[in-house]
Amino acid sequence: GKQLMIALVGYNVFYKAISEVRKGVGYVKEIDLALTELKKVTDETEESYRQFLNTAAGTAGKIGSTVSDFTEATANFARLGYTMEESANMAETAIVYRNVADGLDSVDEATNSIISTMKAFGIESNNTMGIIDVFNEVGNNFAITSAGIGEAMQRSASALYESGNTFEESVALITAANSVIQNPEQ
Repeated sequence: GKQLMIALVGYNVFYKAISEVRKGVGYVKEIDLALTELKKVTDETEESYRQFLNTAAGTAGKIGSTVSDFTEATANFARLGYTMEESANMAETAIVYRNVADGLDSVDEATNSIISTMKAFGIESNNTMGIIDVFNEVGNNFAITSAGIGEAMQRSASALYESGNTFEESVALITAANSVIQNPEQ
């Protein structure tokens, strides 16, 4: 029985090690795919991409994300014509939003909400954290989640702006409407 237990523990350790190596390889592949997307939408040197990955690793760890998610979010913003530095700053904002918003499942959802709001209200790339601050503050104090505000902004930001509303007024209108119907999508 003792030898059987030793053999089973040995097998368990061996297969656990193999599983961890597979996870590591999968993670490297995810980073490579995200970096390939970033390279498609930016025109930087190989040195810039190396420097970005070094910075991305530190930033992702600091904000509770993965390097692949951070790189993917950066590529989403770069696709809109922002520089890699501006895109990285906005990607950080999108990941913070995903982390603080109840109901956001992916960085893509967070990125889309930020982009819709920025474009509709002409908010500059260096002010994106202000968007999240407003979403989060309202989500913490009223009957709507910050993810719900972002979702509603995706659907209606342009129309609200064209109606003469400011960003803050639009968030207030969305919040008031949601308190009655309890459905940000509508």
